[in-house]
Amino acid sequence: MHKRVGYAELVNSKLRSDKLLARRDAVRLAKLKAFLGQHQHASQWSACVGALTDAARQNIIPSSEMVCDAIRRCGLKGKLDVARHLYTDFHREINKPRTLQVHVTFMAACAECGDFGEAHDQFLRLWRRDAALLKNNDKHLPVVGADLTSEYLRAAVVASQRRRGECQSNPFSDEEVAMEKKGDKKNATQPWEVALKEIQSLQKDHAWFLRHNALTPIMVEHFARLWEIGGKWENCLRFLRLSGQQNVLIPPEAHDAAIRVCYRHGKYAHVVGQMRQMIATRSPPDERSVRLALLSCEECTALERTGLKQQPDSWVLAVSLFDAMRSNGVTMHQQDYESPLRSCAMAGRWEDAMRILDVMRKDNRPISSQLYRLLLAARIESCNSFEEAQRFAQMPVMQNGGIIVYLALLRCCMTKRDWKNFDRVNKEMRDREFPETFDKMRLLIEAAYVREQWHSVLMRFARFESISRYEEKRVLEDKVVRAYPEDFDMPEAILDMVLASYKHMKNHKDPVVHTAYRGALKRKAKGTEQLAFSSDEAVTVPSEDWMFSQEEREKKIPPKFF
Repeated sequence: MHKRVGYAELVNSKLRSDKLLARRDAVRLAKLKAFLGQHQHASQWSACVGALTDAARQNIIPSSEMVCDAIRRCGLKGKLDVARHLYTDFHREINKPRTLQVHVTFMAACAECGDFGEAHDQFLRLWRRDAALLKNNDKHLPVVGADLTSEYLRAAVVASQRRRGECQSNPFSDEEVAMEKKGDKKNATQPWEVALKEIQSLQKDHAWFLRHNALTPIMVEHFARLWEIGGKWENCLRFLRLSGQQNVLIPPEAHDAAIRVCYRHGKYAHVVGQMRQMIATRSPPDERSVRLALLSCEECTALERTGLKQQPDSWVLAVSLFDAMRSNGVTMHQQDYESPLRSCAMAGRWEDAMRILDVMRKDNRPISSQLYRLLLAARIESCNSFEEAQRFAQMPVMQNGGIIVYLALLRCCMTKRDWKNFDRVNKEMRDREFPETFDKMRLLIEAAYVREQWHSVLMRFARFESISRYEEKRVLEDKVVRAYPEDFDMPEAILDMVLASYKHMKNHKDPVVHTAYRGALKRKAKGTEQLAFSSDEAVTVPSEDWMFSQEEREKKIPPKFF
């Protein structure tokens, strides 16, 4: 009887003791939570880590949210060693398994610190552990999911950006000089390259990775930025196109990255295409993308003018972006006014160019005489008669216009098929010894074709071929100025004119005729090479020559020419 009573009293006392201990632990845990809540700033990371360590010594097990919060603060302050201690040793001390959120938070801390090496090592350990567990248990939920992969990609982005910034601020550091001597600079693996190769290999070799790592907008943004840092504009565009085909929401930051990398490599047509896609999908671009698109519209308009496109449309986007910048209160620079004005003038839209000129006057912007001449040249080209064009050409601002005025008069005459005045203006240019530019050569070839002067078409094309090849070779060998391939190109329409003219002159004895025909065939074959995913007919495969490589340009060309 006394044994039963004693046993019951022991049980009751143990229950009371357990309740008291649980209540005390709950109070301590609440105080710890309140303390951490009062120290939310990242600079108070040491106080948070000390509180967690002290709580563990008192046999109080912090929650995963508390540990994640401390790891996040350490990452923000660059204390990756402390974050690693919380991630590994601290969990081992309190004998608590790490949750998925802890893994993601530590990967985010690696991204904040820019330590891609630590992030990559941890990523390898985690996906290999997941692969081993999935072999034994198909229902295992992998830790390497979309959230962890996104943070891993962000770590690669941050590390690559920091490394690129260090190279730009100190391009001739001792390490790089040593690497150049050893020849390892090109073989040095970059974080963006390692991350992309790792993800691509996982997607290719492991089906479970694809199931648990579906593309998200954040991942699309990080992928695009990695391709941008690597300068792989083709891969960036291809990735965005495939993401759109998979109905993945493409964030505006991904389009911005594609615009930057395409502009850096001179792919202005793709810049315009990306901006049009953003407008169509109502994705808001950043200011830099808008300014780059404005400049790209000008370049595309110039190419459309050279390529004899019947209805150029790049100027429409330039005017739309210009109006949108003004209506949204974006700070306008001088180039933001002049670029759309030049686009409109080159496209023959002198009314829209005049409207932009009026806006410049209202905003008290300086207007150069070159802008006036460009605008009046567009007006001359659209005149209904040669007499009207002459009146505009005789204005005071056009007196020293030079080649601009004469080319505008020639285009006006050709539009109206006024060959008498066309020949008179051309003779006056020769008499005054004006240099014959490539634009004038193309214009004379087109005029000769319209007048059915087949032999003249072939002769003028042969002359253009000879001069352009010599000038291009001189630019590449001298390495004084940057080479722009479009300056030496011949539009497809004019090549068709040359080939059509040759049909009328097949039996001609002049060897220059056959030389011109072979040159046109060679240019035609070169122009048909393009990317498989590109819809732009003018896009060609980039050349291997150093003058067409952005990296080699920056190394070998003096910066004073930029």
